[in-house]
Amino acid sequence: MLNCVKKSFQLTNKYIILATPLILFSLLSSLYVLFSFRGDLINVITAIALFVAMLAAFLSGWAYMLKLCVSETESNDPNLLIKEFPAGVGEYFLPTLGLLLNVFIISIVFIWGTYFVGMKFIGDIGISAKVLSAAFESVEALKLFLLSLSKEQIIKINAWNFLILITMCVEYFLLMFQLPALVFKKANPFISFLGALKDLFSKTFFKNLLLYILLFASYFLLSILTTIFVVNVVMHFIFTLINFYYLVFVAVLVFNYYYENFVKIGGNFDETV
Repeated sequence: MLNCVKKSFQLTNKYIILATPLILFSLLSSLYVLFSFRGDLINVITAIALFVAMLAAFLSGWAYMLKLCVSETESNDPNLLIKEFPAGVGEYFLPTLGLLLNVFIISIVFIWGTYFVGMKFIGDIGISAKVLSAAFESVEALKLFLLSLSKEQIIKINAWNFLILITMCVEYFLLMFQLPALVFKKANPFISFLGALKDLFSKTFFKNLLLYILLFASYFLLSILTTIFVVNVVMHFIFTLINFYYLVFVAVLVFNYYYENFVKIGGNFDETV
């Protein structure tokens, strides 16, 4: 694991060009959401559909770059990797749309399951959506809302928060290898979905779990540091760069880990699902 992390750092530094598509997509998607998600229902639905298409285009091109980054490490000019982005979009755009559909369906199942378990074992908090919406209108309104809660309601809110956190952690763990499996093994979102789960729960399960815990812990730590130290424009800019670097590193680490453990087997390439 340590060797994989070390190599992933080296690859991230070498192929820092990987940050370019991520930064551009973050900027463009933020502007798109800001100006497009308004108007009647038809406009909102159209905006969502176009956003999903943008996301699929970004993920397909970026995943292909990550694949080449970890599998072809002897490039003389790492910056040329950016030229492979359009090829990735052409090859993996439709499969990535299918993968996003899988994620959507799984998320719906997890949301329904969380609601069912929560209502059965925790119960309703007793707060209407209208009251909750009004509580977030201002800081003073939020303070008054929190003071109005009973001890039982606070306990239930904490229980719901814990249940949602656990559910999200489980879902993200199940989805950890979905994109690498799609670009490394089978460009079919439904077959690669099963293949990724098979690899996840293989004999290396505890090693996979350790990787996930490492990712979760590092993200949690970075989130805390960002909250504490972002006190002015300069620090905000610095931590923005750190967060982008971290996201690139995590992507490289997951792809490199998957490549080393489930694709490059004994010097050969395993493309079976």
